[in-house]
Amino acid sequence: MYAMNLNKSNKFVVIDVETTGNRPQDGDRIIEIGLAVVWNGEVTKTASSFVSCDQEIPPFVSRLTGITKDDLIDAPSFSELAPRILDDLDGACLVAHHIDFDLQFLNNELERAGYESFQGNVLDTVEMARMLYPTLDGYRLASLAEQFNLVHDQPHRAGSDAEVTAHLLLLMKKKLYALPFVTLQQLEACTTDTFSGMQLCIYEAMKTVRTSHHKNDSSYAIYRDFALKKPQANNRTQAKVSIPFHAEHFFGKDGALSSISPSFEHRNGQVDMAENVHACFEDGKHLIVEAATGTGKTLAYLYPAVYKSRENEAPVVIATETVALQQQIKDRDVPLLEKGLGLPIEAAVLKGRSHYLCLQKFAHFLEQIRGARQASYDEQLSVAQLLIWLTETETGDVEELNLPNGGYALWEELKSDPESCTHSNCTFFSRCYYPRARDNARQADLIITNHALLLTDHFQETSTLPSYEHLVVDEAHHLEEAAGRHLGASMSYQHFMRLYNQFGVQENAGLFANISVVIDRHPTAVSADWPNERKQELQSLHYEWNQLFNALQTAIVKKDKRTRQKSEGYLPEDVVDTNVFDAWKRVEAGGKDVIRAWRSITRTLKKEALTPAEETLLQKVNTLCNDLEEAQSILASLLTSVENEVYWAESDANKRPDRLRLYRRPINISEQLSGKFFSNTKSIILTSATLTVKGSFQYTIDQLGLTDTQPKCLQLSSPFQYEKQAQLLVPEDFPEIRQDGEERFTEAVAQFLRSLTSSVNGRILVLCTSHQMVKAVSRMMKPHMQRLNYSLFAQGVNGDNRSKLVKQFRNQERSILMGTTTFWEGIDLPGEDVRALIIVRLPFAPPDDPVYMAKAKQIEASGGSAFSRLALPRAVLRFKQGFGRLIRTKRDRGLIFVLDKRIIQARYGKVFLRSLPTLPSVFAPSKELLARADEFFHDGKRP
Repeated sequence: MYAMNLNKSNKFVVIDVETTGNRPQDGDRIIEIGLAVVWNGEVTKTASSFVSCDQEIPPFVSRLTGITKDDLIDAPSFSELAPRILDDLDGACLVAHHIDFDLQFLNNELERAGYESFQGNVLDTVEMARMLYPTLDGYRLASLAEQFNLVHDQPHRAGSDAEVTAHLLLLMKKKLYALPFVTLQQLEACTTDTFSGMQLCIYEAMKTVRTSHHKNDSSYAIYRDFALKKPQANNRTQAKVSIPFHAEHFFGKDGALSSISPSFEHRNGQVDMAENVHACFEDGKHLIVEAATGTGKTLAYLYPAVYKSRENEAPVVIATETVALQQQIKDRDVPLLEKGLGLPIEAAVLKGRSHYLCLQKFAHFLEQIRGARQASYDEQLSVAQLLIWLTETETGDVEELNLPNGGYALWEELKSDPESCTHSNCTFFSRCYYPRARDNARQADLIITNHALLLTDHFQETSTLPSYEHLVVDEAHHLEEAAGRHLGASMSYQHFMRLYNQFGVQENAGLFANISVVIDRHPTAVSADWPNERKQELQSLHYEWNQLFNALQTAIVKKDKRTRQKSEGYLPEDVVDTNVFDAWKRVEAGGKDVIRAWRSITRTLKKEALTPAEETLLQKVNTLCNDLEEAQSILASLLTSVENEVYWAESDANKRPDRLRLYRRPINISEQLSGKFFSNTKSIILTSATLTVKGSFQYTIDQLGLTDTQPKCLQLSSPFQYEKQAQLLVPEDFPEIRQDGEERFTEAVAQFLRSLTSSVNGRILVLCTSHQMVKAVSRMMKPHMQRLNYSLFAQGVNGDNRSKLVKQFRNQERSILMGTTTFWEGIDLPGEDVRALIIVRLPFAPPDDPVYMAKAKQIEASGGSAFSRLALPRAVLRFKQGFGRLIRTKRDRGLIFVLDKRIIQARYGKVFLRSLPTLPSVFAPSKELLARADEFFHDGKRP
């Protein structure tokens, strides 16, 4: 397997190259090469050199690397450098960060110089890092250097990159050699498609650990060939201590929190909120709290929640919409509360079952790939990540992982589900993560969960959450939409294809391959023709699904020919014509036949003497049958009219049937929330930074069905001094889209943004209301970025990963970040992270949004105004979310530009303004506003 002499396996040569581009086959060349030799666990040599070449250095390369044509004037050619490079490479494993890039350039230059290409072992430190550090957010060299405190003074320079990569390699080898022997054994068996150097490192580590006395196993729980992190010991036999409640003593100027938190600030709003939460818990009432940024709302509800939990000896549930806030509560706020109280608090994060790994399924998958199943590269990398993650995770929660794209498809096979996760038939039950998470929740003071699980528990009565009487819903402005999603449904052709592919009809792997082996072992139980008969049934069902979605696409698209429209509303009774109805009936019948046949074989085979692997396989069959049955049921609901529901379809730009997805949502969920949510819990606290419109909670109360409940309402203003820290500026000479057209408006946005950069001289966040606007402004800005000395990061242009875009934005002092919906909230950019915020347009919902249209129609039918009761309140709340991105601390300072004159000129504009904190507002020509920005940023004052 290994081309290299194992006696030289401790020699590694790290190469890094800077180039004129990324395509050596089109003439791109190396302009700098860096090298670092790692021998016997030490970096023994580093070297770097410019390389002369006959290619021009593109401007973007010079900006990235700092290398200019003048640097190459007296540089040696690659031919002159090659003998020394080859001497270092002799007998070594070649290493690079993104080896494919560096290796293609190295071999290209070697061949141009008359040498053979490198044929030895190669190792990619990106692959190795992904494998060994499966929970990191990213694997860029700069990010890894920062993560591990490696000095990296000159990123994108070959010498510095090579040296940092060498030290990174040493860190990763150290971790590899510290892994338990059973993990290394599993890794060797499942990484056959990784780079040869990676395979060699695993082999050498396994050989070394095998010959040692301890085998690294004592630190882990070794169970059935898995090395698992030992769960932390708990002291649950010890009675929990009750705590006193006194908000002023805890949050006051000389209170408990002031003595343990260096960043402590006394905030009257925090005391008020804590006292109100406590009072409502005591009185069994509901409370709505709008706590503006800087109030300290999380601790303000956690303190009375822990008090109530200890008093009742029952958990209090905290539900959030985002994972980020769940982690913040668990990792930052609860430890701070513990310090303030001087006692430990048990806080458990509980999510839906599908978030957790099923060890039994994972063991079965490993057995398959050691046998006949050929795992893809992404599957092999994911398996390696999971094996190492098992030595580190206490939760088994997929949210911790950074899997490759193909890894998430594998997770669908490995996640916990009711069929596989039962005490009676699971050999891993005592070690399984989901039961452990539920047990931790039962014993906890606080259960931290998400809106989705909270709603599932209420509406489907799953009893996933233990019994509770007191609940805090944070990020409550999302609750209505989350409830709508939960009570609605969606189905796509692609979803069916994922189920179909799990059967493995077209492959030599999957259920068919595995079930055939079982049938061969039990020939008297099942007919040998059974697999072929089932394949024909599935292929027939596949054909009927194709026919159905072709008919649906035709029926829905013909209702509206507008090609730019993302969503197409439909009424089931109009769409289900003869073609659709007949196709659906064939799908329904075919699906029932498939499910009946596969469930029948599981019942038959369960009567036989089965191996544990065969039992796991039958559980997988039942799970897949359940999933297919659920998919058929959901599709039926999407083709059947129900009162108070809205239906729509989405597809790609080409209107392809195989990209069609159907949706349905309740138009109004207030009755369901009132009847099954708020009435079933003794006291619920709803909190967010944006719940009021013009100082009133009425919109939130109406949307959530709280009109008859009459909850207590509390609005807490921010402790920030907005009148000194910020200004709201609106250009009076800006074009309007309706009058002047979208193109002219977009040009004006780009022009204003270019003019603003010199005044701000720092980071600018631009919030748009459509992806089309982001792309158009980005396209107009791009040719000017070099002249402006600015970097531009645009959602959908530079990627869609919000956290990565925000990180790139933060790493550049002079940068612009443009985004739509998800960027209006949930990103924390304090201090100099944002100096100016631009809100391009007031964030009204798109007029063709199906749910909005249905709600508006319902309001108009009852004699109300859809604009004032729906469109305007929604837009104001979204506007407040965007506004909150600028000022995050008492020391922040910045400008907010609203490029939409309606906020001043329209009658409803004052509703937006009255919903904001008091701050200076200026409506003036663009030139005057730019001059004001100059003065604001260059006067040297800080609030």
